Amino acid sequence: MSFTHEKYDIVIVGAGPVGLLLAVCLARWGYRIKLLDNREHPTLTGRADGVQPRSLHLLQNMDLKRQIMAHGPAKAYEVAFWDPAPTGEGIHRTNNLPTCPEYIDARYPFTTMLHQGLIERVFIEDLNRHGVDVQRPWTITGFENNGNNPAYPVEVEIRDLKTQEDEKVRAKYLFSGEGARSFVREKLGVKMHLKDPVAHIWGVMDGVVRTDFPDIRVWILEPSLDI
Repeated sequence: MSFTHEKYDIVIVGAGPVGLLLAVCLARWGYRIKLLDNREHPTLTGRADGVQPRSLHLLQNMDLKRQIMAHGPAKAYEVAFWDPAPTGEGIHRTNNLPTCPEYIDARYPFTTMLHQGLIERVFIEDLNRHGVDVQRPWTITGFENNGNNPAYPVEVEIRDLKTQEDEKVRAKYLFSGEGARSFVREKLGVKMHLKDPVAHIWGVMDGVVRTDFPDIRVWILEPSLDI
């Protein structure tokens, strides 16, 4: 294990959209950042493939909207709800709602549908321009506030998943952007209170669709028949 104890303003664990956006903001303000992700590559498959209206407004203020829109995302202005028909045969539309209700003061009244990997790429490119890289594939193995350095109170243990090399660094803050399987959250004893963590399963498909389905160009929510 390396005991170099390099010092950072913040260690961010997880380079998904949340961790990356935080890093982008802090890098622009000149903070010293250690950004880790346990995946060897950025997101390759669809996950959270959308940007909400107010989030797009935020990205516009950060001068990142143009890079997002350069990928040609779909714009979802409406969401359609479909349910199994009462007769048990087929499905029927039960409601239509705007993706951005009128009571939300949004400059861009639509949901921007774009592959999460492309969203991450926009953030990563901005980080690189400000001298920050994502350290991959590295993970966190431990942390404690041991009082050894009041200015950098958090000691963070990290590991290179390729070489199994361990390091210890110090930081003013530790941020977890790891998602549902958060090592930091579990170590802190913060429980997730969910009725059923696998109640909803999402699937993403890319392809050319030929259909007479009336809502093919809007955002559709349809439960499976066995829910």
